[in-house]
Amino acid sequence: MAKSLESSLGVQLKSSRNTYQKPYPSTYDFMKAPDGWRVPNFQKFSGDDSKSTMEHISMFLAQLGEASAYDFMKVHNFPLSLTGIAFAWFTSLPSCSIGSWAELEEKFHNHFYSGAHETRLSHLASVRQGRDESIHDFFKRFREIKNRCFHLNISERDLTDLCFAGLCSSIREKLEHYEFHNVNQLMQKAVSIESRFKESRDAYKSHRQNVHFVGDCSDDSDDDNKECLAAEIKWPAENKLVTCPSLKPIHKNRNEEMKFTFDFSKCDRIFDEL
Repeated sequence: MAKSLESSLGVQLKSSRNTYQKPYPSTYDFMKAPDGWRVPNFQKFSGDDSKSTMEHISMFLAQLGEASAYDFMKVHNFPLSLTGIAFAWFTSLPSCSIGSWAELEEKFHNHFYSGAHETRLSHLASVRQGRDESIHDFFKRFREIKNRCFHLNISERDLTDLCFAGLCSSIREKLEHYEFHNVNQLMQKAVSIESRFKESRDAYKSHRQNVHFVGDCSDDSDDDNKECLAAEIKWPAENKLVTCPSLKPIHKNRNEEMKFTFDFSKCDRIFDEL
């Protein structure tokens, strides 16, 4: 109709509305999603909050699940995780300016990344398990610092070695003969060791009240020979008399209590007898 009016009237009609053109290839909209996949309720990134771009990307991929293995699924669904300023930024991208997920992720980081909360390799290498910190809490803290190392280029094996070095010495001793390929394997084995330590402590407490279990989880890396030890204190029976010939009684009046002499020159002998 517009073309017929233009030809009959001899004028060019301008469109009364702006048409939105997506920044990624239109073919992405027609590709089939994996069987059984449903659009999740994505957590939103507004662009003016304190959440980092890396944190949002990590959460987006986690919520995407198995579909994150497909490049077109990440690009096609990413705007659903944006709101406010961030969504306005996405819609302002030129048509066909995004050809892959790598390009979209790079543009997203470059636009919203501030670097205020970034950590470096030195921060990650200094993470140490606290004396009363559980294995789960330590690994959670380690991962949080790792997620803020936005420009860290490190292999999974080296990352696992850093995490291993941060464990307390008693846990490291039990794991030093194992080989771990990733952080998850290390965490599972460390949790198992921690559980055994706890069971040992509980067993001693329930069966021997005079036994004290000492677990040394010091973060002092210079002492690698510390162990978890059990010390038993045995008290003599109440009706058992202890004699000490080296202590001589002093006999006085019957109305006074019997007193004993104490010869300092015989201290060692007295203590041995007692």
